[in-house]
Formats: sequence, C-alpha cells, structure tokens
Amino acid sequence: MKKILLSIAALLVSSTAFSQFWSTQNTGFATASRGISGMEVYDANTVWAFAIDGNDTTNNIQEFTKTTNGGTTWTAGTINIGNPALSITNISGVSATTAWVGAFDQTDGLGGVWKTIDGGATWTNQLSLTTAGQSWTNYVHFFDANNGVAGGDPESGEFEIYTTSNGGTTWTRVPAANIPNPLAGEYGYNSGYYAVGNNMYFYTGKGRIFKSTDKGLNWTALATNTIISDFGSATINGNMAWSDANTGMIFRKTFSGTGLPTGLTLYRTTDGGATWPAVTFTGITAGNKINDVTYVPGTTILIATSSAGGSWKSTDNGTTWTALDTGVQHLDVKCFNASTCYSGGFNTSATVGGMFKSTQVLATSEVAGVTKHLSIYPNPTQGQVNIKTDKKVKTTAVLDFSGKSVMKTDAAKPDISSLPKGTYLIQIEFTDGTSTTEKVIKQ
Repeated sequence: MKKILLSIAALLVSSTAFSQFWSTQNTGFATASRGISGMEVYDANTVWAFAIDGNDTTNNIQEFTKTTNGGTTWTAGTINIGNPALSITNISGVSATTAWVGAFDQTDGLGGVWKTIDGGATWTNQLSLTTAGQSWTNYVHFFDANNGVAGGDPESGEFEIYTTSNGGTTWTRVPAANIPNPLAGEYGYNSGYYAVGNNMYFYTGKGRIFKSTDKGLNWTALATNTIISDFGSATINGNMAWSDANTGMIFRKTFSGTGLPTGLTLYRTTDGGATWPAVTFTGITAGNKINDVTYVPGTTILIATSSAGGSWKSTDNGTTWTALDTGVQHLDVKCFNASTCYSGGFNTSATVGGMFKSTQVLATSEVAGVTKHLSIYPNPTQGQVNIKTDKKVKTTAVLDFSGKSVMKTDAAKPDISSLPKGTYLIQIEFTDGTSTTEKVIKQ
C-alpha cells in the first residue's frame, strides 16, 4: 500500500509576489521548481527541510536544504542514503551539523532512519525496519541531540515505534503495553505527525490520533475517529496542530469524487484531546484548500497555508481567520515563536525563492467584548496578578515576549514572583472557548 498523504492541489511554481508579512528567501536548490515537502524548525535560526519536484511529483527527490542563521543563507545538498529508490518521509535537525531523515520503499515500506553529523555531507543508517509489507517508516523526530522517536505502521499486531536517548546509537522498541492496540486495518501516514515540546502525535487511516507526552515512551489513543474517519483518504482527510499537551486543532476536509472541496470543519481541544467541540469560525472556507496548519508553540495563535494560494492567521485559537497573503503558494509551515515562522514554497532558480519567513510579530489573541469586562492588577506587579472578569477563567498562561509559555495554571490569580523582571503576556482562556491576552510588567 502506498502510504503518502494525499495532496489536494496541483503543485506549481509560485510567483515571486508576497505580502508584507512574508519575506522571500532562497533555498539554494540547483534545480528550478523544487518545493519544500516538509521541514522542522528547531529554533529561531536552525531549520532543515527536504524537497519535492514541483514539475513531476512522482519524481523521487533525495535533497535537503538547511539554514543556521535564520534564513539569511540556505545550503542545499543531497540525502545520499545508499538507495535512490527510497522516499524521504521527513527530516529532523538539531544543529548546523546534525540531522536525521526517515525513508521508506514505495512497494514494501521497508526503510529506516539515517543520521548526518557533518551537515548533510554523509548519511549513516541507524535503524532499519525489516518486516516487508508491515514496517512502513512514517516519521523520525528528535527533541534534542540525544532523545528521539521513530515510528511506523503496525508490525506483528502492534505499532512499530522506537525511542533513543543517545542520539540514535541504540534504539529500543516501545513495549506493546505502552501503546494501545491498532484497530483492524489501521495504519499511519508518512509525515503524518506533529511534535511540540516533549509531546509527539501521529494520526491514522482510522481517524485516531496517538499521543505521547514523554518523548514517545508511553502513548494514548484519542477517540478522534468520532469526528473524522480517515486523515488521508481522497474524499475525507485532515490536518492537526498542537500548541502544547492540552490545546490542539483538527481541520476536517471533505471532497467530491472529482476532488473538489465540499466541506471544512474545525474541531478544538483544550483538555488534551478528551473532548473536541466544533469551532464556529470565519475567514476561511473549504474553497481555500488548506493543506497545512501550525500553532505558535505555547499560544493560541495559528497559521494555515494553501498550495492553491494564500496563508491565514488566527489569534483566537481558530475562531477568526485573516489573510496574510493571497495567490502565493505555500506548502509546509512551522513556527518557533510569535516572531519566527517559516513557510515552504517553490524556487524559480538556485538563487531565487523557495522559502518564506515572517517579518512581523503575530498579534496575540483578543476576543471582541472580552477586554471591556476584564482588568488585570496590579500592573506593574512584583508577584501575584489578579484577573477580574465577568467570565469564568479556565486556564491562565504566562508567555515571555517571544511567545514561549513559561507558566500555566487554572487559577485566576497567577503568581509570577519567581520569574525574572521584564514584560510578559498573560494569556487567559475562558470556559466558553474564547481567550484574550494582556501585557503585564514584572518589577
């Protein structure tokens, strides 16, 4: 079975036009019409990505590009893993020199994990999945230079997942007792995963999301198949994004038999996936053909992109969406913080295009009507912050000015006395699903 998540739009070379939000960077691929098939943003400066052929998506490409200076320069290279027939499923880099790729065979799924420690000049096999027809390599992700997780489809009745704590020198299969059993006919998708912090998620052809909060050591299966039957079929598929262990979003998309979009439904969780109420949203439609979505980690800010053209932001956890640009093709999108996001596109030459980077800080969320009935005091403060509102507070998060969460509580009186002096953002989520963010100064 071919396990590539289905594309819903033709891949074409984008124009060089862009909005003020995105600046264009040059990926450095020698061949024109190279697109970004996937990427991981390790920090504000370090990004690794791998390529797709925009002229012929059936052409197997083993190429990467990376930046270690925030995109000022990108260096492209070849992913030489000894077998040009293997397809790259994803890439995960943690420094200028060190990265891993997952790869699989399109016929029998066999592949594994390869690592580079010299910036991509050479790649060494670290893990091989060996049961033909079962061991499909779906993803590899490293949380840091030592701790990683790699996963595939069910093998011998259990999802085949491995973890490492020494940079991939040795891998240990996750015991069957640590992961729920697959449903009949259940499998994962290549690159069908999302990672944030120590949390790892992957979705399946039976509509479930598997979740780990400890770097892949233990897993739970979320009953998301009650709202989506398959994350990757031709008539129904979906995207997921996670802000942290509690807050997540599912985009459920439906299509006609000829591939035309017929529906878009958003579902949001704020309790770790226990419940997924539908979101009443404005600003995007099924016709926008959303192909990727990401959270700014630790916030309720999202960006959605379309290979058919355009990108959008939501600063209120998916309720309201506004366009960042139109007509420009965007592929994968990832953010490090509220001021640093990257979106893959297509290049026109080795020196022109292929990547977009944000040029503005994404606004923090503010829901109409909330601020008229809310006050935060004292401000400035030396410790406790009091929140006065006519709504019931569900959670309160404290973010530094980069958008990184530094504290979270279910109290309406967060105490920031342990934090250094400076300016912070108090992000308040209410039980009615709305949220707002206010600035506070710690003296």
